[in-house]
Amino acid sequence: MKLKLLFVILTILGCENEKNQINVNVQIDGFKKGKIYLQKIKDSVLVNLDSVFVDSKNPIILKSKIESPEIFYIDLDIAGKDNKIAFFAEKGDIKIATNLKRFNTEFEIFGSSNDSVYRNYLSVIKKFNNNRLDLIKVSFDNSIDKDSVAIIQTKIKSLNKRQYMYSLNFAVTNGKYHVAPYIALSEFYNSEKVLLDTIKTSLSNKVLNSKYGQMLKELIESK
Repeated sequence: MKLKLLFVILTILGCENEKNQINVNVQIDGFKKGKIYLQKIKDSVLVNLDSVFVDSKNPIILKSKIESPEIFYIDLDIAGKDNKIAFFAEKGDIKIATNLKRFNTEFEIFGSSNDSVYRNYLSVIKKFNNNRLDLIKVSFDNSIDKDSVAIIQTKIKSLNKRQYMYSLNFAVTNGKYHVAPYIALSEFYNSEKVLLDTIKTSLSNKVLNSKYGQMLKELIESK
């Protein structure tokens, strides 16, 4: 009877652990041998959660406990190269498909709704950044006069303002996703309390009680 009860308890605990676990299946074309890590930032330090040494065609599966969606990293251990992929991790199964040559520039992520929303956000931010870079390049052209430089600087200020408003609107209108408090923490950390509170008010209860939701709440209370 005691053994049966123990088995039931262990089964329940096992199911609970699976509910709070992420399984990341990584596929890297052209990668034959090396070590790959699953990482996250904890107390401002990047820590390893799991690692796999690859020397065969066996599937690359990385696992970790996770309480709520947050940014994780896949790190390919190759000296002299930036080989990190940042993604929004969630409970359950996630697949990351990429290739060795363009590991962190040409990849796809499946199984994370928060990451899909995050990619949409990043694609627009990339356009803002590219436009800003183009304007900055033109401003350094020695052939243009001071009036033209002033016009370019005005355009850059306008671009910065539009990006700021886009990020704010994106966070407020996506309150059911954990991306929202993450954007608040990464883009508006030093902003006024009223602005941060506007984002906080838009969050669903589930998101508000998550890791990033609670971090946002603590940030607001500290101001």
